Amino acid sequence: MKNEENISSRRDFVKKMGATGLCAIALPHLPLSWLIEDKFEIGATFILWGYGPDNLEPALTDLSKLGYHSFETFGNVIQEYDENRGGIESLIDKTGMPITSAFCMTDVLDPSKRKEELEKLVKWSKLLKKAGGKVVEYCPSSINRKDYNYKDHKKNIVESMNDYAKAVTDLGLVCALHPHTGTPIETEEEVYFIMENVNTEYMKFGPDVGQLEKGGADPVKICNDFMSLIEHVHLKDYEGGDNGYLGYAPLGEGQVNIREILNQLEKEKTSMAGAVMFELDYDGKLDAPYSPFKAAKISRDYLVNLGYKFV
Repeated sequence: MKNEENISSRRDFVKKMGATGLCAIALPHLPLSWLIEDKFEIGATFILWGYGPDNLEPALTDLSKLGYHSFETFGNVIQEYDENRGGIESLIDKTGMPITSAFCMTDVLDPSKRKEELEKLVKWSKLLKKAGGKVVEYCPSSINRKDYNYKDHKKNIVESMNDYAKAVTDLGLVCALHPHTGTPIETEEEVYFIMENVNTEYMKFGPDVGQLEKGGADPVKICNDFMSLIEHVHLKDYEGGDNGYLGYAPLGEGQVNIREILNQLEKEKTSMAGAVMFELDYDGKLDAPYSPFKAAKISRDYLVNLGYKFV
């Protein structure tokens, strides 16, 4: 997260004087993002190493060596650590990697499940808060999208998400919606529907730009349209095909306009509750071209070239 007490005088001056003109006069060879000294910190999710609790420590060990600032894991992984592994706080202390967020999924289509799902989400949220986290990266549970039409479920989707987001907010955390392929909120139309109808006093936005691209949406446009609601970001590239990463790619090796999305964030937002989280999906069936460490390093180096700093 940006340090709000250290928003540099250069940034203030750029905004007051007019960024475009100042850049052209003072530093014509550099993009505006280079003038912003206090950039967002870059964390990472752990799924490049796998999806279970046994994958978390190897992920944090590598991410710490590479200088990523913080991490995100799943709500159920935090629960597993709490119930059977002495708490996730011990792993945080061991690796020196603080937790920022937890990815949490609940059902939004069946109202008979809502009470149980809400209790599960509250449990995960409390464990996240106890560990020092700040953001629930919320995603509706996966579904079979064959014959699915969100218009048949609008009432349940909106009401359930409002209930879930309010419960998270009441605990002192931020709830940010993560659209995801294979869930009730995948397409551009579905993203706009939910963000224009959900109660945004409680539900904020946590876009995964690679998921949006894969789902056929325009991540640059969506981020721009909902910029005021963005509190967390999954920074993911996408190239398509069977590549060992479910079609995703290390940053800079796909087709997502990562640079423009980051420029938007840096120009329009001075702070977020969460962070910008590098993410790359582990396939599990096909061999990837890089080791997890190497793919995370490629992505880190891409961001370093854009002016981002690592620990």
